[in-house]
Amino acid sequence: MLKKLLLLTAIGALSACSFGGAEDKIPAQFAGADYQLSDENAQKWVSEGNQREQCIYPNLTRIQQEHFSKEDAFIYSQYIFFYPLEDIIGSDNLKMIKEDPISMDYVTFQRKKFKDRIKTDPMDTEKCEILRKQARADLAVVKGEYRNAMAEEPKTGSDKSTDKNGNSLEKSKFSFDILKWGIGLMLL
Repeated sequence: MLKKLLLLTAIGALSACSFGGAEDKIPAQFAGADYQLSDENAQKWVSEGNQREQCIYPNLTRIQQEHFSKEDAFIYSQYIFFYPLEDIIGSDNLKMIKEDPISMDYVTFQRKKFKDRIKTDPMDTEKCEILRKQARADLAVVKGEYRNAMAEEPKTGSDKSTDKNGNSLEKSKFSFDILKWGIGLMLL
């Protein structure tokens, strides 16, 4: 009798350990995904994405988001969805997700699952301003505006660019552009 009781207790303890796991089951439609984002990584990702969204788009409404232009939607997806995810799982895994529709659907499922559950603190003001400037510059590039990616030196009013003969370099640059275009047209 004691052996049976001990055996039942051992079986009960082992089954309780195996069934008591906190890990959620993956829905069947995502079972074949090449990459399955863990709940822990999904929570980190959603938290960082929410922080970025509060920084870059502090007054965004659902209606505004639904009427984004293609360029705005692209920047939103990069800064809120893909960049934070890449920071957490790495570029190779992100590439795998982008190439597999089931993985992409699962990641979207994870985002929806945690988006409203996770409350985040606002991003540091300085970091937020840098992120906003980057997003604006990238949006301008996507919309077709040219932006110089090199760091610019601050210009002073008295410092004019001149060559050794005292000629303005801006005028020389303009003249060079005219010559370049003229030669290009003649070659056509």
